[in-house]
Amino acid sequence: MKFKELIYKYNWNDIQSTFKQLYPDQEKSIQGYKKVLEELRTIKPVATKMRIVIEDIFDEYDKKYYAHITGKDGTLNKESNPEHFKDDEIGNQEVSYAIEYTDWAEWLAMDIDHESLSKYPELDIIAHCLWEMTFCGFTQEDIKKAVATIGKRAEEAKNNSSSRLVKGENEDESFHI
Repeated sequence: MKFKELIYKYNWNDIQSTFKQLYPDQEKSIQGYKKVLEELRTIKPVATKMRIVIEDIFDEYDKKYYAHITGKDGTLNKESNPEHFKDDEIGNQEVSYAIEYTDWAEWLAMDIDHESLSKYPELDIIAHCLWEMTFCGFTQEDIKKAVATIGKRAEEAKNNSSSRLVKGENEDESFHI
């Protein structure tokens, strides 16, 4: 099932009710989510191989589970980075992509992962996706600005002679600070 098909199955009142249950701290922004849903229903989907995957992740700090939304397109870790990943359990797992910055037209064309569909109620899926796709704002312009800012900061850090390269937890990770 495509995300576009899913959002047309339910009215705003049902979606809003579920959204408020899952994200009670977003009560003040509920009209923003409503506007996003209205806009989504006017956008023509753009084909993509990416599918929406929702998994329960345990947060060690908060000591509770939360729904983690990612995109997967069938690419294996070992295919995306053969120097880093081997032909083992981790290398044969699919790459998980952050999709919060993805154009909404592509979101609409994404299939909902079969396992996610069987594990989560459809209204929960809609609510989790609305939350994820509005991570940086309630308009696509807000999201484009956020992406541009991230790109600008990354370029500045890369070109800044005073920034230091710091190794991450994995030996292949490094960050400019």
